[in-house]
Amino acid sequence: MVRLVLKGTNKTFDSLQTDYKVDDYSFSILANSFKRRTGQEWNKKYLLSFGLVSNEGNLTNAGALFADDCPLWQSRLYCTRWDGLEKSDAINDAEFAGDVLMLLREAMNFVKSNTKSGWKKLPEGRKNEPEYAERAVLETLVNHFSHRDYTVMGGEVHLDIYNNRLVVTSPGGMYNGSLIQDLDIADVSSERRNPILANVMAQLDYMEKRGSGLSRICNETKALDGYKEELKPVFRSTPTQFQTIIFASEIASNVGDNVGDVSEIKLSERQQNIVDLIKKLPTITGKQMSETLSVSQRTIERDLSAMKEMGILKREGKDNDGIWAILS
Repeated sequence: MVRLVLKGTNKTFDSLQTDYKVDDYSFSILANSFKRRTGQEWNKKYLLSFGLVSNEGNLTNAGALFADDCPLWQSRLYCTRWDGLEKSDAINDAEFAGDVLMLLREAMNFVKSNTKSGWKKLPEGRKNEPEYAERAVLETLVNHFSHRDYTVMGGEVHLDIYNNRLVVTSPGGMYNGSLIQDLDIADVSSERRNPILANVMAQLDYMEKRGSGLSRICNETKALDGYKEELKPVFRSTPTQFQTIIFASEIASNVGDNVGDVSEIKLSERQQNIVDLIKKLPTITGKQMSETLSVSQRTIERDLSAMKEMGILKREGKDNDGIWAILS
């Protein structure tokens, strides 16, 4: 009914005005991302020109999705690294709620922390052999956060990583009701369920306005060494959800099995910051780390647990008076 009313009034969910006052919210993540990705200083007037704030000074739903403390509780992300090829035992999992740029950052960090990044020796040096093309993963996540159906109150974006593939699923099928598997992705029209949200992502250079995201996912994956036609990304949709499947590079999956191939651990930016803090102060606590890095203590504990499992860190002594040891 909500979707029918929106279409009947020629409105989109992200354009609707909320009761949230702009003065009660900050946009530091959006401002920092804008400066970093465009090289321009953020100006508060962009909130109005981008459609994130109404003339009355209220946030639109798009504005709420970009606010630091996003008040829309359906803006959530569930991440799971499964042990095997199907959903069985989970090796690692995480849940996040908040603004779309934070969710995008955490999703990319989760992928980097739970996939292989190897390299192969060559006569002139070495060559990186990642499991997944980073730009293809980024494009996938941006598409799902930008085009998902936010009117589904009990839905969220799911990121599932298996031994041979990465799967992203979000609420809402194709906006025009068609099924993506019945279409040639090169001819898919750029119809946007959330045009304001998509436009801001385009302004941040996260996505293009020509609707070429699916083709780019395929092209970036195709550029990996060892690519075969059966590794081509798969797109599926139903009336209620959209799913992207990216298969792992066979060369990267076999890193360590061949002579001259060596596994390499790849940390997220936050995990590297944690290691740097420990180098400076081995007795530092999780609470001190969370305050220094401006993230929750639960997030720090999750990163510490993951790095202990990877053999990077070890806790020596008791929790209250112990120290951290960096193993590799």
